[in-house]
Amino acid sequence: MLFLVSGALLVVAAELFTNAVEWAGYRLRLGSGATGSLLAAIGTSLPETIVPVIALATRAPSANSIAIGAVLGSSLLLMTLATAAMGAAVALRRTRPELLLAPRQVHQDLGVFVAGYGAALVSILLPRPERVVVGVLLLLTYAWHVRRTLQSSEPEEEMPEPLHIIRWHHSAPRPHPAFIALQLVVAILLLVVASELFVNALHNVAGALGVPAMILAIVVVPLATEMPEALNSVLWVRTNDDGLAFGNIAGSAAFQATVLAFIGLVFTTWRPSFGAILGALLALAGGAVLLVVLWRGRARGTVLMLAGVPWLAFVIAQVVSGGRLGA
Repeated sequence: MLFLVSGALLVVAAELFTNAVEWAGYRLRLGSGATGSLLAAIGTSLPETIVPVIALATRAPSANSIAIGAVLGSSLLLMTLATAAMGAAVALRRTRPELLLAPRQVHQDLGVFVAGYGAALVSILLPRPERVVVGVLLLLTYAWHVRRTLQSSEPEEEMPEPLHIIRWHHSAPRPHPAFIALQLVVAILLLVVASELFVNALHNVAGALGVPAMILAIVVVPLATEMPEALNSVLWVRTNDDGLAFGNIAGSAAFQATVLAFIGLVFTTWRPSFGAILGALLALAGGAVLLVVLWRGRARGTVLMLAGVPWLAFVIAQVVSGGRLGA
């Protein structure tokens, strides 16, 4: 029950945050690519960022395993199941069963992910001082990514959907910045509370089932924390806003491969289990393959749906082995 409550709160909070961030992007005169790859991506990445932070800050049992699993597992789901969900929405779209993107956005977002995530994995072999240096470099890489994305952004003229907290108010078509800020604050508070509940639920389930906490973090945490990216991308595909749909997923992956990886490299032992490394390698391979498939900025939805196969195989292997694959 605690899993369901905290997971629901995470989804609601992320949706509130994303909606408010979209309006912030509109007010700042940002393009859909920048809004999806940066603002929406950062907003929906907050749950998976806060989960390891709360676990480490509260020194919860199995905090190190939970943090490492959350860092590595989030990207696995994004590059596989979330991408497949987006592909399914594209395939079911009657007007255009093909994802169409600006190649520059694809190269930027997925390039940062592959480079950053690869560096984080290689850092498993490094002692802590060198890992800290790599972590700082990853933060600088994300700062560069933000700068480049903003430089190439063109203002979006179409307004986002009404701000949730005043959706039925007469001022909903153009909300005051104060309402946008209020929704952001409410969403952040919900994220903090929901993340702490989720960490406690994860520990309780891990102890009751005798399953390694890291494996639960790799499989279960991302299902809740990455749900906003998947759902939002599906909705954006249905409205033919492919740049936002792809940017929400790939931009989140870029954020996690740099900022979230920084947390893992600096504040944990960064000694993941075999199962965690296997999942991370699948995520890295998925990102690299997706970069090749979308190199020219287009791909059919049916092709993108195949991205979910590695995640399903990984989960089945974990279930069949009873979690022993993560030992």
